[in-house]
Amino acid sequence: MRIGIALQGDPFDPKFWSGTVHNLARGLAGEGASVRSVRAEVPAVSRVSAKLGRGFVKQSGSRLHPAISSAAARVALHRHRPLAGVVQVGSGYVLPPGVRFVTWEDMTVAQAIRMPDAQYVDLRGGRLERWVDRQRRIYDRATACTVASHWARDSVVADYGVDPERVHVVGFGRNAQPQDIDRDWSVPRLLFVGRDWERKNGPAVLRAFARLREAAPEARLDLVGGHPPIDQDGASGHGLLRFGVPEERERYARLLAEATMFVMPSLYEPFGVAYLDAGATGLPSLGTTVGGAPEAIGEGGVLVEPNDDEGLVAAMRQLCDPATATRLGAEARRNSDRFTWPLAAQRILRALAPDGIEPDRLASFVERTAANR
Repeated sequence: MRIGIALQGDPFDPKFWSGTVHNLARGLAGEGASVRSVRAEVPAVSRVSAKLGRGFVKQSGSRLHPAISSAAARVALHRHRPLAGVVQVGSGYVLPPGVRFVTWEDMTVAQAIRMPDAQYVDLRGGRLERWVDRQRRIYDRATACTVASHWARDSVVADYGVDPERVHVVGFGRNAQPQDIDRDWSVPRLLFVGRDWERKNGPAVLRAFARLREAAPEARLDLVGGHPPIDQDGASGHGLLRFGVPEERERYARLLAEATMFVMPSLYEPFGVAYLDAGATGLPSLGTTVGGAPEAIGEGGVLVEPNDDEGLVAAMRQLCDPATATRLGAEARRNSDRFTWPLAAQRILRALAPDGIEPDRLASFVERTAANR
């Protein structure tokens, strides 16, 4: 069973898109698929565009770059034929007619342009309309549309008019292995992770933590990612920790084991694999209401509106209670079991339905729960 993954990049690169596509490829291979890279880009063109300051968003809104990417996809498909099906990641290109494929993403373009994200601000008028129209045509031609969460599913249906029967929630997968950790819940220790400091709402976390310390002076905050220099009582910055570097991966694992709550109340979060990784270790999360985070967190944490500073402080105080944190941590562990890469791969194969697949042996699509209604 030869399955292609179409992407404007290398699907086997563990650094691309935080390793998400790489892990999906491994999940598909684990289900018996021979995975092929349908690279929908000309790397030299992408490098030149990047040097000219035309990042992914501007490239996707142009006329020329999607045309080049679509042509590259056609060449790659011809090289790898025959394929039982293709998983299309992203909408910066179009696959040729006659290809059996499903889409897979965590956020639609229509959702992205509604988010408080500076990279989409300049994408207006004809460029924006071209991108949205291209994504609509892709959805119309796809065998099925697969998404990470019901938040994204609702957009595919409402914003693009796709039949709900053709849109399936398959999730992402956790990257951390389940662990039973004997935590010390008596001393609050918060763990924040985020490369994009502003979008992950890092400044609000620091403000809320300062107020939390007034009532719980023993509380500690560890920050991982693209944070600025930290000079605040009780807070420690660890910078970017790369999973590909064993020492840094081990340091992150220690921080997870020492924490009593995972804090990532982003301005928006399309899904949030980091919540799943925290949950795999029995750690409850404090997350955002905007995006797919309610699905990734489930009943294993507390959700807060992005601009609600009072609510953020209250949620931190709530998770400082050892009994509450312990109970929600157990729920987080159970929820993370719903989102593994083998399960995501099975759900995508179920939606793609290539010849020879027995749907009854594959995982069912993710159902909507009370946490994401």
